[in-house]
Amino acid sequence: MELERLYSTYVNDIYRYLFSLCRHPETAEDLLQDTFYKAHVTLLAQPIYELKPWLFKVAYYSYIDHCRKEKRSEPYEQVECVDYTTPEMIFVQQDSFTTLLNLLDQLNPLEKQAILLCDVQDCTNEQAAQILDMKLNTLKSHLLRGRKKMRSLIEKGGL
Repeated sequence: MELERLYSTYVNDIYRYLFSLCRHPETAEDLLQDTFYKAHVTLLAQPIYELKPWLFKVAYYSYIDHCRKEKRSEPYEQVECVDYTTPEMIFVQQDSFTTLLNLLDQLNPLEKQAILLCDVQDCTNEQAAQILDMKLNTLKSHLLRGRKKMRSLIEKGGL
């Protein structure tokens, strides 16, 4: 598959996945660019047969690398943040996807990843287990526990 078609097919799914991980649009865009750069380099060297789960795996590892770099680097000075809240930003913050992400943040990180990949991004359990480098039964356990916790959070009034 040529890179342009690969990009146009999966860009929205990968962006939403990365945004759900980092919760920052600019960071998600940077990670998206890094993901497709790595995909391009790899695809030049070898064929990949299951592209969607492989791209999610590349995106996940790009996010992990970003988190590791963030831990190592410390800002030299504090920059004063100005609140530039626009009507569009307020609408996005009130969106149900944002509410879902807030609920997912209350889960264990592996449970959150399992739900994001299986329920939000429509990956199969096998694909999600491959992306997260875990056994299928372990993924199913995390998925089941995460779904139970989500139900209880929703029943408590989260949505």
